[in-house]
Amino acid sequence: MERLLVFSDLHGYYSAWLTVKALTKPGDAVAIAGDLFDTRYGNYNASDFAPEQIRATIADLEFKLFYIYGNCDVEGFCKGFSHELSFEAFDKKIFMHHGHKDTLMIPRGTDIIIQGHTHLPELEKTKNYIHLNPGSIAVPRNGMPTFAVIDVTSVSLMALSGETLASLKF
Repeated sequence: MERLLVFSDLHGYYSAWLTVKALTKPGDAVAIAGDLFDTRYGNYNASDFAPEQIRATIADLEFKLFYIYGNCDVEGFCKGFSHELSFEAFDKKIFMHHGHKDTLMIPRGTDIIIQGHTHLPELEKTKNYIHLNPGSIAVPRNGMPTFAVIDVTSVSLMALSGETLASLKF
């Protein structure tokens, strides 16, 4: 893996999913911290709302996908995932959850915590770990579509325009 692109809160918008796919390059992986489909409350009247089309492409992706359910995702719509996930990338232990549950047990040795839910980007380093919320490229609450990139040296919060908003080196 060369880069891990991190997204959250696409809420079933097909154009946002196509943007995710367009941003990936060979060797990239993608992490989505919940609310990819939004089949619980989805905007079924929006012409761009197409969770079925997104689900249809999941099996044939050209990149590795790390995905967890969010509060707007119905588990039965796309089975085989969970509400939290731990994995390793770039010799870092990553813990991903959506952020809508109050009590969490953060696994010992976690280096990076990824969460979504707020639709607001955040990147901060605490004493024990790096906390990352990529915001949302589909429904940003601050008006700026954002995502994040993790590579072997750093975590960067990015505007969809390509501007680096914040970066932390390991």
